[in-house]
Amino acid sequence: MKRNALIAALALTLPFALAQAQTTTSNMPQQKGDGPDAMFVQKAGEGGMAEVELSKVAENKAQSPEVKKFAMQMVHDHTANNKELATIAAKENIQVPKSLDSEHAALRDKLKTLKGADFDREYVDAMRSDHKKMVELLKSSESTVTTEDLRTFIKKTEPVVEQHLSMAQNLKEG
Repeated sequence: MKRNALIAALALTLPFALAQAQTTTSNMPQQKGDGPDAMFVQKAGEGGMAEVELSKVAENKAQSPEVKKFAMQMVHDHTANNKELATIAAKENIQVPKSLDSEHAALRDKLKTLKGADFDREYVDAMRSDHKKMVELLKSSESTVTTEDLRTFIKKTEPVVEQHLSMAQNLKEG
């Protein structure tokens, strides 16, 4: 008997709850969450944020002056790049990542425990790997993103990331 009463109560309130949910969400701007633009913003945002976070650690912990200088440039360049991406994403109503993905958070935590040449080697290896991945992301996304602003962003960013990759490949780790 109690079960039937509960089902009846739910049946009566469900249409009202759904109508309220539709009214509430129809007043909010919809995020483009699943398309190629959102996927690009997510991956590029994660990568850019990782470059800044890892490089901030390197600014303080790197042994090699070359590695420190490289880290400073990564913080500068990727901070500016991340701001530009965030501006485009906001215009397109796409969320940018707010924190590091688990892989980069674990790497940042690992880097914090290393010193000297071990730190430099691990950081430079990460920069080489991450910049290779970012070049691939930029190249593959250029033809899949749907907004002109993101295509322009990619065309502008790709040569810079390629230059960063070249710099990372030429670095001596300690």
